[in-house]
Amino acid sequence: MGTNAEDAHRLWAAEKGYGFGRVVWSPDGRRLAYFKVNRDEVTIESRDLKGGQTTVIVSDPRLKDFCWAPDGRIIFSRLENPREATANIWEIRTDPSTAHASGEPRRLTEWAGFTMFDLSASADGKRVAFVRKSDQSDVYLGQLEANGSRMSSPLRLTLDDRMDWPGGWLRDSKAVLFFSDRNGTFDIFKQRIKDRRAEEVIAGPAEEKRNPQLSPDSNWILYLAWLKGGSGLLPHSGRLMRVPVSGGPPEFVFDVKGYPGSAQVPRERWLPTARGYPDFRCPIARGAPCILSETSRERIVFSAFDPLEGKKTEVTRLDANAGDTFWDLSPDSSRIAFGKFDDHNGKIRVVDLADETTHEFLVKGWTHLDSVGWAADGKSLFVINWASEGGAVLRVALSGEAQLLRREVGMEVERPVPSPDGHYLAYGEVTTAGNAWMIENF
Repeated sequence: MGTNAEDAHRLWAAEKGYGFGRVVWSPDGRRLAYFKVNRDEVTIESRDLKGGQTTVIVSDPRLKDFCWAPDGRIIFSRLENPREATANIWEIRTDPSTAHASGEPRRLTEWAGFTMFDLSASADGKRVAFVRKSDQSDVYLGQLEANGSRMSSPLRLTLDDRMDWPGGWLRDSKAVLFFSDRNGTFDIFKQRIKDRRAEEVIAGPAEEKRNPQLSPDSNWILYLAWLKGGSGLLPHSGRLMRVPVSGGPPEFVFDVKGYPGSAQVPRERWLPTARGYPDFRCPIARGAPCILSETSRERIVFSAFDPLEGKKTEVTRLDANAGDTFWDLSPDSSRIAFGKFDDHNGKIRVVDLADETTHEFLVKGWTHLDSVGWAADGKSLFVINWASEGGAVLRVALSGEAQLLRREVGMEVERPVPSPDGHYLAYGEVTTAGNAWMIENF
């Protein structure tokens, strides 16, 4: 379009399943370069404004941002490992008139612990500016009062500067199970609510271990594990494992599978469990089954399973895009609370697993719901609201009436996990820092 928005017309349309992002001009103003993305692929492409063949410059699912310098170099940021918030700046030389790349990409920085966005080059090409962004998550504990209708000011349980996410509780409600990458790989830990140090449950560099849960008989800690691949990408299949609460080697329960096409995260966040991957919950009630969720294209399949025998039986399935959904299991394993992130409404669906009947309600006055956890008595839910300015913790009755327990300004909140005795609520809180930086003479 013109500078006054006149003569606006479409240049190109992405094929089904793809989208565009981060559009920049070539140095001579005759071409555009842009991100072309789908759920598993990110590519920097270029086209002449008059049409013509598409030129692929770089293709890598770890690409985060790029700019086109006056001397023809494409400067881009790329994650070192999709599981960790670490990126570096790279360059590749191109012919500005054709966008054809010459040579191999060259790394310009050797940094760790943050990502880079909004890259831009100065007019002489000697400087690149960018936003340096870092995330850190911790486990927080709030004490519940008045039957869960109030929560005292939460205290930070994990005191390191790594990624820590809550998973479950021990039966006495005096220790939290969580997973953390403080050793360089996600491992399983437990920490008593009045202690400042955590105890390793299972650790090791070969696997990424997530979402620890106590088995219904209180004898085992279950968790999901994925073998680390050479490319650094998290596989879409893994294993459900168990380890004795009293200590000992891990034991295999069964294989689990996710659907690769459902793993896209709708917002720029570091989630406790990648959307679209398998997940599971175990109830408080002894003798009740745990429930596993697995994705298959646009369906989520829920199965009951026995942690000892490893047998699983499908109990229900829901038609939904797993990339935008969240769920939790009631304390007696009879119901699933299920929701979908939505800009326009806050709908939650409660599915009775005995007869598959459904009760739906709107969380009154709230949208952008992001995660859910059943209260210990099974009579209400703890729900997380996402907003760009910070998250909120809600207590929601099954009629949809909502009470605000906590609003965290400037911080994102995830995964509410109440203690079995109903006296505490654990949840994850993400702190994000961003500042403008510049490199020169590179």
